[in-house]
Amino acid sequence: MTLRVFGLTGGIGSGKSAVAARLRARGLPVVDADQLARLAVAPGSPGLARIVAHFGPHVLRPDGELDRPELGQIVFSDAEQRRVLDGIVHPAVRALAASRFQELERAGASLACYEVPLLYEVGLERTYQPVIVVDAPLGLRSARIAARDGLDETQVKARIAAQIPLEDKVRRADYVIDNRGTLADLDRATDEVLDRLCRDLGLPRFS
Repeated sequence: MTLRVFGLTGGIGSGKSAVAARLRARGLPVVDADQLARLAVAPGSPGLARIVAHFGPHVLRPDGELDRPELGQIVFSDAEQRRVLDGIVHPAVRALAASRFQELERAGASLACYEVPLLYEVGLERTYQPVIVVDAPLGLRSARIAARDGLDETQVKARIAAQIPLEDKVRRADYVIDNRGTLADLDRATDEVLDRLCRDLGLPRFS
């Protein structure tokens, strides 16, 4: 059976991870691009070596892991440096994702989700279809990011500005999940969209 992979995206702080968790709970395989990105820059990887060669050894922690806050300070204040980082990480992530989906297809999966924060930014909306976008108001997203990552207002704004505006993603989406309520509300909305997506694709409903 041919594997169909749809995209899951949104804006930073919109709640993609909570939606992905609900999809997994329904029995759907979900591949997380952020997790793949961590593998792509793990100690000993070619990706990490290229990052250190370009940005310098100060982006490493004493244990040899990438110092993400330190690197974030650089790339979220300099668009050119962010493009350099993307050019190192994104190709490696694409290769890892392709390998994961091949494994799922060999295992007989008919449908999978690819959770990609920058799906539209890197032009993957035609590769992984249809696309689900998780929407939430800007103020709520900003508060979530600040609380989750311990960032100040300037840092939060920089991270939001590094992505395509969420309202643009919503306009381009095939399905939209609104995340302005409770977690229970989000789970119900996710269930409804997954069921509708399966019907539209002619695939069995996930339990």
